Amino acid sequence: MSVINVRAFSDVGLVRKRNEDAILVAGWLSQTREGSLVAMDFAPTVPFVCAVADGMGGHVGGDLASRVALTVISERSRDWRSEDDIAKTLQDASDEVRTVGADAELQGLGTTVAGLCLTADGIVVFNVGDSPLFSITDGVLTQISIDDSVFDVNGRPTNIITQSLGQFPPVQPHLKVLPWEAGTYLMCSDGVSGVMSPEELQAAVRRPDLDEMAADIIDTTRRNGAHDNFSFIVVEIPDLSSPDATTLAQRTVETG
Repeated sequence: MSVINVRAFSDVGLVRKRNEDAILVAGWLSQTREGSLVAMDFAPTVPFVCAVADGMGGHVGGDLASRVALTVISERSRDWRSEDDIAKTLQDASDEVRTVGADAELQGLGTTVAGLCLTADGIVVFNVGDSPLFSITDGVLTQISIDDSVFDVNGRPTNIITQSLGQFPPVQPHLKVLPWEAGTYLMCSDGVSGVMSPEELQAAVRRPDLDEMAADIIDTTRRNGAHDNFSFIVVEIPDLSSPDATTLAQRTVETG
């Protein structure tokens, strides 16, 4: 039987004291300090959700913000059927982060999010903030998320973001529906995309399999200094025209 293949990783990096990133794969939420590459196989089913969140760097409680946002998404995504469901959950997650951040010691709490959801109608890609999500087709990397950030003179996004979960007024999530077809997707925090050059990231996704691709991303990010937390999820979707609604089957393997 065809399966959805996933590789997931989250790490504090070489400079930061705590991990403000968090990752979510089909209800499994992780925010580890010392990351291990996790491989998972899932029976095709809907809804199937993966997401990366990057807590606002420099703000007290960024790790809490990303964890709260992905917890809300994990709980609500079981009932996702449409774009409207996803948009409403992201707005609710933003409200929850903002509520938690009402504490005087947690003012400024916020987080980005980027992810995808497999539905009966297709693949819904969503994001708020500057954590990117890419499609990988024939070894070519293409960003399909929309950066909520200020851009420099060369057209590259800076670390100044214009929208995040937890902000006021309500957020306006970016959503895009793609056809359900075989393909590979990479979502990551800017601890990956901002540390690896576009050429290095492109070279990594041309590796022959998911394990080598993931290992290249980890090794290159660390070699380049890993000055921020860095997290990513790679999702390989099989060619299926009619996903069923059976219970998820999961096999998890950790590698060093």
